[in-house]
Amino acid sequence: MALFLKNIEIPVGYGSGESSIRPEVCSILGIPADEVQALRIVKKSLDARKKSRIVHRYQVEIDVLNETAVLAASHGLAEKAEPKASANPLENLDLQNLRFRHPPCIIGSGPAGTFAALTLSAAGQPALVVERGEAVENRLRTVGRLRQKGELNTESNYCFGEGGAGTFSDGKLTCGKNHPLIRHVFDEFVRFGAPAAIQYDAHPHIGTDYLLRIAINMRQNLEAMGTRFLFGRRLIDFRTGGRHARFEVGLDDGSWVPTDHIILAIGHSARDTYEMLLNKGVTMVPKPFAVGARFEHPQDEINRIQFGTCELLPAAEYKLAAQAGDRGIWTFCMCPGGHLLPTSAQPGHLAINGMSYHARNSGFANAAVVVNVRREDFYQGHPLDGMKFQQQLERSAFAAGGSNYSSPAQRLEDFIAGRQSRGELKSTYRPGVTAARLDQILPDFIANALKGALSEYNNRMRGFISPHALVVGVESKTSSPVAITRDDRLASISHPGLFPAGEGAGFAGGIVSAALDGVRIGRAVVAEEIQRSVHLH
Repeated sequence: MALFLKNIEIPVGYGSGESSIRPEVCSILGIPADEVQALRIVKKSLDARKKSRIVHRYQVEIDVLNETAVLAASHGLAEKAEPKASANPLENLDLQNLRFRHPPCIIGSGPAGTFAALTLSAAGQPALVVERGEAVENRLRTVGRLRQKGELNTESNYCFGEGGAGTFSDGKLTCGKNHPLIRHVFDEFVRFGAPAAIQYDAHPHIGTDYLLRIAINMRQNLEAMGTRFLFGRRLIDFRTGGRHARFEVGLDDGSWVPTDHIILAIGHSARDTYEMLLNKGVTMVPKPFAVGARFEHPQDEINRIQFGTCELLPAAEYKLAAQAGDRGIWTFCMCPGGHLLPTSAQPGHLAINGMSYHARNSGFANAAVVVNVRREDFYQGHPLDGMKFQQQLERSAFAAGGSNYSSPAQRLEDFIAGRQSRGELKSTYRPGVTAARLDQILPDFIANALKGALSEYNNRMRGFISPHALVVGVESKTSSPVAITRDDRLASISHPGLFPAGEGAGFAGGIVSAALDGVRIGRAVVAEEIQRSVHLH
């Protein structure tokens, strides 16, 4: 059993990693260096509360000689490390009884769909992955044309394509869930090319450049194990398959694919698919979501606010929240050293998001600042009323930006004062920004809530309200506006054998939670098929 130590301080500039930590651990425990047989970093965080002494804080596990004696002499500074929960998603399943008649059909290759495929592959069962967008190699060229020329491909863009919307993001690996399989998700990311530091960083991120390579590596591994990918193919229908299959999946090339399991990992922008599923009688309900805009600052302003004059640190980030009555306002998907992107997926609509490369070196920081939109704000009796609310806002933003995928933008000070911005507006957003009254484009309850939160944000981060800061928008796709309801076996309550997964189904909110949901769905499909196989045989 290893020993666990926490709150080990290493001042910034004194190095990082094991070479810096080991001497400090030995000093704390009063033991010579050769008694430490192994050291593993469990967590690393940055403490910048005292600008005159910014430190990294570490939690570590160590293997030592004479463990009992070291533990007794540590005076409570060390404790026995807790055994880790299993990170095997297929634990306690009897895979010898696994008999699939047809490969499961996974709709969507984002984190939920890909991790469902990886879980099935680990069980020895290849899947068929249907992705309406392109593989990464071609998708890169397609989204490049959108940023450079304002040319939108409605089937392959920043929302649709291999890796899903998360491929072009900061790659922030935070999750509000506490689940033992999260460690499995991180292990898989590292296995396919993510930096090992994500396993212990307090605020881990991968970056778009890594995510692109990881998506390719995952696909190649799955293909080597028998999984097939159909890119440029869209789900348009499904029907009962009769005696030989539970379903047949209808694709836009006219083909029908037999399967007993459909995993719906469609993402939160597949609005045509929502409509098809609703028309087929799939049970779904409207759910709350959040809407706002992207706030963009020069990165050096955020660095000064967070770190003072220290220049030894990477691009600073922030996380803020406020309350306006019973309505929350918070930052989401903050991208240090990032870029703003057009995440439109329908013609005549404009939505934006942020991304960062691993180096986070664009010189600008951006974050979504969003307001919670409650059901009563949009619901008029139809399950897709939330989607219609989003669409109307995106159409208004598209028109205000010039109807060419440029984005409306406003200086933060002008947004607060309610006036048009003048002069050059510097932004990372491409194809470009157009001065417009975002305080009027956003619904009043959202604009007023944002304005009300800004003074509180500025109190917590002096200088946040800056003459150089922009409000760019709109940010309308923080999460799905519907939930495709499922039972305790994670299957659709109206269609057994159909498994809604990830953000598009309303059960995730980011890369990690979507990947985790995909793992759980993959396990659920395996467990159900084991039961079916036992029954049939």
